[in-house]
Amino acid sequence: MKKILLIFILSIGITAQAQHLQLKVGGGLAKLDKHSNAVPAWRLGAGYELEFDQHWTFSPALVFAIKGWENPDETVYKKDSEGNIMLDPETLKPLTGVKNTETVTYHVEMPLLFNYYLRTKERQYVVFSAGPYLAYGISGKTKVKGDTDRQGAERYYYDYDPFKDGDGKRFEAGVQVGAGYQFSNGVTAGVDFIYAFTKVDGQRKPVSVLLNFSYLFRGK
Repeated sequence: MKKILLIFILSIGITAQAQHLQLKVGGGLAKLDKHSNAVPAWRLGAGYELEFDQHWTFSPALVFAIKGWENPDETVYKKDSEGNIMLDPETLKPLTGVKNTETVTYHVEMPLLFNYYLRTKERQYVVFSAGPYLAYGISGKTKVKGDTDRQGAERYYYDYDPFKDGDGKRFEAGVQVGAGYQFSNGVTAGVDFIYAFTKVDGQRKPVSVLLNFSYLFRGK
């Protein structure tokens, strides 16, 4: 995490002919790439945009991100207090129940995006963005209902922090790509696709699709 902050401080400290502050906000859906359903996702942050020429810019940022995933309606075997699978007394087939799991995680992210501006009108542009990102999981919460491997009240509900008490990995790295339209007032509206190369639980990778809005404070 210290390395991420150091890179950000160095990047915004670079002197350039044009430096523009950006405020960013977005919302959409997040999930894991395998065996999960999507949940709401949100992002809020700020960064700088450094101009190379009339088309290319570089924009490092720090973003607070909320994302997660859910696994609803998972069929599980019902078990007795000793952990043995319970059988239907008439058919002798195993009894089953439904398990629901939902996870929400909170991250600090650092996207490092290269942007290409295609002018359409005076001070209006189509913008294409791509680049890597780094993230660190601050905290999270996993809610579990119907876990027949638990005893007592926890069979019906319990929760835990996936980073502290589960197998969730705090460090995350991947790629972000997007496209949008910048209006003459400095507002850009677009869509971002975010895909992690790292596995959050040793098997699955986080994926997000968000509507993104940013405001650019142009220099003189």
